[in-house]
Amino acid sequence: MVGLVAVTSAPMTDLAALLTVQQLDNSVGALRHRRSTLPERKALDEATAQVSTLSTELADRDAPRRDLEREQRRLEGEAELLRAKAASENQRLYSGSVTAVRELQAIQEEISSLQRRSGQLDEQTIELMMRIEPLVDSVADLRARLDAAEAVADRATVALAEAEVTVNGELAATVAQRAAAAADVPVEAMQRYEAARPQLAPSTVVRLVGTRCEGCPLQMPSVEADRIRHLEAGLADCDECGRLVLH
Repeated sequence: MVGLVAVTSAPMTDLAALLTVQQLDNSVGALRHRRSTLPERKALDEATAQVSTLSTELADRDAPRRDLEREQRRLEGEAELLRAKAASENQRLYSGSVTAVRELQAIQEEISSLQRRSGQLDEQTIELMMRIEPLVDSVADLRARLDAAEAVADRATVALAEAEVTVNGELAATVAQRAAAAADVPVEAMQRYEAARPQLAPSTVVRLVGTRCEGCPLQMPSVEADRIRHLEAGLADCDECGRLVLH
């Protein structure tokens, strides 16, 4: 059997504002859910995932080229050092600071050795460049796909930001309306509503309809319903479902 316990008495016009507050709270919840499930957000998530997938694939496929280019830079740096040393030795050879024939011959041999070694490194560098070129071509299509995916992600980011601005505007207006409606509700009734809402939302406050609390599937005896209806207008606790009932 459903029963109601009267707990609050206040003008019905004030207590009826609880229904408005509840409706606006439900609207706030719906707007927050809408914001978290915007199709633009899903589109951005999908675009970001595509960028991540293509980036990983490109990095894996492009790894051999990067390794060869690192080796190319190493060889070029080593060859440059050898040429610099050869130039320094050549300057010393003709500076007049060395006059001993044997030492001059040794310098000439060192210069020849340095030039020969730098030439070998140059040849190795050219070979690496020839190996690198087809590897660059092999990832060109994948790189183009990645560029396109990044462009889609950029557009999706803008679209999401614009959609969020719209929803946030609606949310701010609804929150303001809720605050205005709550100001018309007696403090005690508001406290009871806010305490019960976490467990009973979205229908924390209901009305007495005929012989039934709107929140319950069961009916109360007609005599009890008549008694409640003849009470001073107020807010009652339904001892069956725990909802707050306007009567």
